Amino acid sequence: MDVWDVVAAVASQAPLVAVAVVVLYVLLSREIRNEVRRVERRIDKLEERVARLEERTSKIEERLGRVEDDVAELKGRVGRLEEQFKGLKEQLGRVEEHVGQLVKAFQIYNSTLLKVLSSKGVLTETEAEALSSHLLYVPPAKSKYFTEEVRQRLIEILKGVKEGRYTAADVKELKRISELIEKEGWENNRRDLLDYNLKLQMLIAILEGRLIARGEWRPEWDLEDW
Repeated sequence: MDVWDVVAAVASQAPLVAVAVVVLYVLLSREIRNEVRRVERRIDKLEERVARLEERTSKIEERLGRVEDDVAELKGRVGRLEEQFKGLKEQLGRVEEHVGQLVKAFQIYNSTLLKVLSSKGVLTETEAEALSSHLLYVPPAKSKYFTEEVRQRLIEILKGVKEGRYTAADVKELKRISELIEKEGWENNRRDLLDYNLKLQMLIAILEGRLIARGEWRPEWDLEDW
């Protein structure tokens, strides 16, 4: 039996208001069913989208997992590189130490040779005065070792050497200043001071030789008795 047959049967036996209510109920029921179907279709589509989203999320998680593995592997490589770099740094430190010893040995040899040549008269006051004049261009002082006070004292002695006025005490003072310059140069990586100090040590060796030739120089350990 069709719904409208039921409505017709009710309409023949019921007042107009009741018929209207029944008709409205039927229409609303049909509209509600249609709306429910539309909602169900939307839910189905939404479920499909959620399923696709879950699939994409799963793929992203897999990619993230591979990325995490790659990051872990990269960290391992970085760790191994750090260990290798540490070993290389230690080796470089030993090489620098050996080089420093070689440089020191060369400086000693060079100073000894200059001292001998100066004491024999091969290098004269003229060479000492010329070198001291060049050394008057003193690098700036910047720290607690090579202070401005030390710098001014160095300039004062160099001016005396340039004019032929220097003593064994002055040369000893130059050696002390040379040690301060060297310490400053190495600790603060000042290449200008290290280069300058090489020339200063040359001057010190020449002056020692000249003092030996004049009979005014004794070993440093005995200099305090002068």
